Amino acid sequence: MKNRILSILSAALIAASLFTASSCSKEPADPSSDYSYISQQDLTNEPEFSSEDESGAADSFTVDTSWQKNYSAEYKYFDSSSSEESVTILEMKGETSFCASYPDSGNLVYYKESDGDIDCYTVVPSEKEYVHSVLKNTGIDSISSTLMKLTGVSEELPKLTNVLYMNDEEVAGRNAKKYIQRAYTDGEVTETVYIWMDGEFGFALKCEDFDADDKLKTYWEITKLSVGNVSDEDIGPDVSSYDFTEGDAG
Repeated sequence: MKNRILSILSAALIAASLFTASSCSKEPADPSSDYSYISQQDLTNEPEFSSEDESGAADSFTVDTSWQKNYSAEYKYFDSSSSEESVTILEMKGETSFCASYPDSGNLVYYKESDGDIDCYTVVPSEKEYVHSVLKNTGIDSISSTLMKLTGVSEELPKLTNVLYMNDEEVAGRNAKKYIQRAYTDGEVTETVYIWMDGEFGFALKCEDFDADDKLKTYWEITKLSVGNVSDEDIGPDVSSYDFTEGDAG
């Protein structure tokens, strides 16, 4: 019987596509050039776990998404299909604002609530792209960042027959539970995933995805994380220092 790989792999592929937005649209572009979000109503049709893959519990964790309300996270992301090098991304979220930036390039997107809408500012210095657009009738909590999507894992993970709990390790100074998952075809390993789940909030602090030849396909790792102490004043650039053109948020 062919075991199914965890939906986290699909999440990784989705996240890779989310790194390809230009301005605040969803049109494909250089994955290192910008950042995108998807609304909560778009977070549907998630891959389902097959009942034939479920068995007794190995270890367990509890998913608590409260960290997504207020946090600062720096993480590395690598996708072999688009680049030979990883990129570093910094996300900061407060009560009414959110900023995702690429420290190495200076690229960023900044979202700020304003009178029931969200102002979106996109900065891509290498292309001299400085765009302001507006997301109507929505707030910061109605959208989900790439990191949120990338790191989400079901509590059903330890119950899958092709998943094993390995040990506890430290990632970004935080205790994490390490799991290994393999997909098989005709008895041969076709994919191997290592997942480090945060012991407090139950999301993937780190993930490594290898193909059948043990070649790294996709990787991410949170290197710095702070939860609950980010103020809106800490987030985003001084927008008055840029000459923005008006665009369409889509």
